[in-house]
Amino acid sequence: MVLRTAFEDLVDAILPAHCPGCGRRVGGVVCGPCAASLVRAPFAPPPPPVAWWTACFAYEGVARELVARAKYRNERRSLVLVAHELASAIASAPAPIDLVTWAPASAQRIRAQGVDHGELLARAVGRLTDANVAPALMRTAGPAQTGLDARARRLGPPLRAIARLGGATVLVVDDVATTGGTLAAAARALHVCGANAVFAATIARTPRPGRRS
Repeated sequence: MVLRTAFEDLVDAILPAHCPGCGRRVGGVVCGPCAASLVRAPFAPPPPPVAWWTACFAYEGVARELVARAKYRNERRSLVLVAHELASAIASAPAPIDLVTWAPASAQRIRAQGVDHGELLARAVGRLTDANVAPALMRTAGPAQTGLDARARRLGPPLRAIARLGGATVLVVDDVATTGGTLAAAARALHVCGANAVFAATIARTPRPGRRS
C-alpha cells in the first residue's frame, strides 16, 4: 500500500493532469478559464447543532467533477486545489480551532477506494493551517447516504465520537453537503463527548433546486 501510494504520487508529479472542466492537459489541477468558472458556494445556515459552516464552491460544473475525481476515481491530486481553498475559508472561523477531524466514509467505500478521502483532505488542511488533526468519529453500520431521500439524509449517517474532547472547538471536514445531515450527525456525536463548539468546512454545497447557475 505504501509503495503504491508513493508510485501514484510520483506519477501525479510527473504526468500532466487533464483539466476536469475542459479535458485539456494542464500543469496544475484546473486550467485558468475553468478555474474562473467555479461558482462560490450558495449561502446556507449551518445545520444545528453545527455552530459555523463554510463551503468553497457550488456543487456543479468543474467543482462537481473535482469532487468526483477525488472521491470516486482516487485522483488525489484533485485534493490539492480544494485543500488550499478550505484552508483559506476556515481562516474566517469565529473562534480558534483546537482539532480538525473528518466525517468518516462507510466501510464499503473505504474498501473500494483503499483510503478515506475525508481523512486525506482533513490532514491536508491541517498541514496548511498547522492545526491538530486526529480521528474523532466512527461510522457504525447503517445505509449509505447516497440514494436516500432528503428526509432520510437529514438524519445523517450513524456516527459516534471516539475521543474525549474536553471543551474543544472541533472542525469537521467533508467533501459535499446537500442537506447537512452528515455534519449535524457529527456535531451531535462530538457534543456528547465534550466538544464545546463544532464548526464545519466542505468543499462544496449543493444549490437548492432551481438555483443552479
